[in-house]
Amino acid sequence: MKSVYKQAVVALAVLVALNAQAAAPVSDLGGALGGVVLSGNNGAIVPTGSLEDRVALLERTLNARLRLQADLQQQVDSLQGEVSELRGQLEQQTYQMEQAQERQRQLYQELDKVASSQQAAPAAAAPAAAATPAAAANYSTNQDENQAYDAAVNMVLKEKNYDKAIPAFQGFIKQYPNSGYVPNAHYWLGQLLFNKGDRAGASAQFSTVVNKYSKSPKRADALLKLGMLAQLDGKKAEAKSFYEQVIKGYPNTSPAQLAKQSLSKL
Repeated sequence: MKSVYKQAVVALAVLVALNAQAAAPVSDLGGALGGVVLSGNNGAIVPTGSLEDRVALLERTLNARLRLQADLQQQVDSLQGEVSELRGQLEQQTYQMEQAQERQRQLYQELDKVASSQQAAPAAAAPAAAATPAAAANYSTNQDENQAYDAAVNMVLKEKNYDKAIPAFQGFIKQYPNSGYVPNAHYWLGQLLFNKGDRAGASAQFSTVVNKYSKSPKRADALLKLGMLAQLDGKKAEAKSFYEQVIKGYPNTSPAQLAKQSLSKL
């Protein structure tokens, strides 16, 4: 009776092992299939040998299965760690982008305030909200580059030293000529020179943005400022051309609305 019971248990165990083998990759079970043969048209696995051989086969099969599961779990844990690390980096970069957007908005407001107080332009500067797309598009992962650009921006926002900000932006352009911030740096440099009364210098900076950086978010504003400069110099035909470029190329934007207002006063 005990012998029959033992054989039934072993048979059940072998069936469980066979099911596990069918689900496991052949490469993982190849070393555990000693003592079995493939027979029949469907390649069914048939155990052979003594009871001890069958038990040993079962043990090897289960061990192979456990090793496979352990390897898979290790891979899953590793991937989860990488995902967590990437999520942390993404959150940090998102925060830095938001900070960059806020600095751009503040920079607009500060230079707009200076321009208004000096009455240097026939129309108001573009609204501060227009700075947001530029900041997001030009965000850099190079911390040295970010710090150099921030230093120039802070000359305006924190120190209110506009004369010192001019060489700061010039130095940034020279040090990082391929930076995504360069179009913005040219624009802010032009605005600072514009506010200072250096129309020729301002025109050169705005023209650089217009002619070299056709995809820059600052191009519409630069065209608008070139129109203002031409209007100040009494060059109505040239001013009209710049204003029309803004209206045609950037419809439904703040610079286009300001260009329409200035064009109506020519």
